[in-house]
Amino acid sequence: MSESAQLVSHRRAVLALVVVNVLWGSSFPFIKALNLLADEHFGVDEHTASGAFRAAASAWMTGLRFALAFLMFAVCCSGVLRRVRWPHFLAGIAIGCLFVVGMVLQVSGLSTIPASRSGFLTSLAVVWTPILATLFERQRPRPIVLLAGGVSLIGVAILTGLLQWADGGLRFAPDGLGQWKAGDTLTLLAVLFFSGQIVAVDWFGKRLDSLAFTPSMFGTTAVLALLFFALIQPSIPEVAASDSGNSGWYALTIQPRFYGLIVLLSIFPSLVAFSLMNRFQPSVSPTQASVLYTLEPLMASTWAMFIPGLLSVWCAVEYANERLTFELILGGTILILANLLALRPAKNAQADC
Repeated sequence: MSESAQLVSHRRAVLALVVVNVLWGSSFPFIKALNLLADEHFGVDEHTASGAFRAAASAWMTGLRFALAFLMFAVCCSGVLRRVRWPHFLAGIAIGCLFVVGMVLQVSGLSTIPASRSGFLTSLAVVWTPILATLFERQRPRPIVLLAGGVSLIGVAILTGLLQWADGGLRFAPDGLGQWKAGDTLTLLAVLFFSGQIVAVDWFGKRLDSLAFTPSMFGTTAVLALLFFALIQPSIPEVAASDSGNSGWYALTIQPRFYGLIVLLSIFPSLVAFSLMNRFQPSVSPTQASVLYTLEPLMASTWAMFIPGLLSVWCAVEYANERLTFELILGGTILILANLLALRPAKNAQADC
């Protein structure tokens, strides 16, 4: 391939991954609304819900979401299914195992922290991905990409409130750590698995037809999430206390406001976004991909400024729009600059690390 063709292919991949971030960003307020619906249905809130309930709810939502995404992929991309061989099947299982653990942890965390904060913490994959890529692929990132990762961390710290602009400079917020919640810890654990997923997609995608391992990734995610739900569901005190008549998971799921959100999540942030990710991420380095994915929290915050109000009307839950703040503008600008740094082409015009 010529240098110009490589550059066009790289630019196309970058544009596709930006679209992925836009779609993923929309999922945060949708998942937050689903958590609020589950809380309302079982009569709990973020302070009274047990850990078992949070884990089961997130597994149930994740399982339904990706089971539906798998079915839609089978219908819309039947030609891809005919290309699937054992290596693609096994690659999808490996990626799906990493992803489902990350998703259950992230969705559980979203029940106690704002959608924008969850998105910002998730972007810390920019730290772990280069480390994992170096360990498993022996790819040493370019210094400028590492610099971009450090710059993006500053942006994330501002957006999460750990750093504040005061007296003409950035300072650690006096109550920054005091605002830390269980959801923050769960989301940080999720980041480790998402980073592993990024490296796995890169490794398999450079050796296999990357779109062909998407269906088994969806299927693995759905099966493992629903299996985990089945194992933990009998031990949930909230369900035991309210499971009579119209209560229970089935009654929650058949509500139009609940399954409507699941359908939206299955189409755009799942079927479309992950198909684009698996197809185009192997065209950039894993470290560049992780920096690109720091745009996800910016997109999550943007969506969270107007989608929650619409969802509160549709779902009849109390969910207010988040506000545009100076921290959002400053942190978002820094993240965009970090992406521009990371995506500067190397002198040989190839998309290396």
